[in-house]
Amino acid sequence: MITAAITDDHIMVVEGLKTMLKQVEDIQIINTYHCVNDTVDGLQTTLPEVLLLDINLPDGNGIHLCKQLKDTYKELKIIALSNYEDISFIKQIIKNGASGYLLKNTNKTELINAIKAVKNNQLFLPEKLQRMLLNDSLGKPTNSSFFIPTLTRREKEVLELIIKEHTTEEIATLLFITSKTVEAHRSNLIQKLEVKNVAGLVRVAIEKGLI
Repeated sequence: MITAAITDDHIMVVEGLKTMLKQVEDIQIINTYHCVNDTVDGLQTTLPEVLLLDINLPDGNGIHLCKQLKDTYKELKIIALSNYEDISFIKQIIKNGASGYLLKNTNKTELINAIKAVKNNQLFLPEKLQRMLLNDSLGKPTNSSFFIPTLTRREKEVLELIIKEHTTEEIATLLFITSKTVEAHRSNLIQKLEVKNVAGLVRVAIEKGLI
């Protein structure tokens, strides 16, 4: 029996994954979490063999959390969950210790194969993402080269205020959220826009017409 847990802030995604695995005799979902803090606290109590981890969470960045968890739990296998077929995301989270990467529209067979593969110390990527990585390594353009990310309403609000040179504290006050939440949104924006800092955010937001 392989024990697994899910971290995702979208209830429909969590329930969908649980439903696909409900009748699978050798995989058991033992816990579900909805944010970074829940995950960190929960794993201290009960550690699954495999964690399905959303890369965008309301209180932090799943890519960064992956590294934190792997530093703490060497034996934990992590499969990233994402809506994005994005080479930079895949490379970064694998570099941070993930054993697999799945799109949230995955099917039951692929999900089961991914969990069993990583449990057996194998790297799992859907065939399409494998081809994208291969093309990237050969210098061929991929869809992500022309990728325009979908931003949430809140991410757009934070981005607009960043461009207007507001500080973290000022953004938190204007949007009635905490500074920690602002930092989480900024971190997600940096990952989504494939940049390294706030200056890059401003440049790419203008180039892609996001503001």
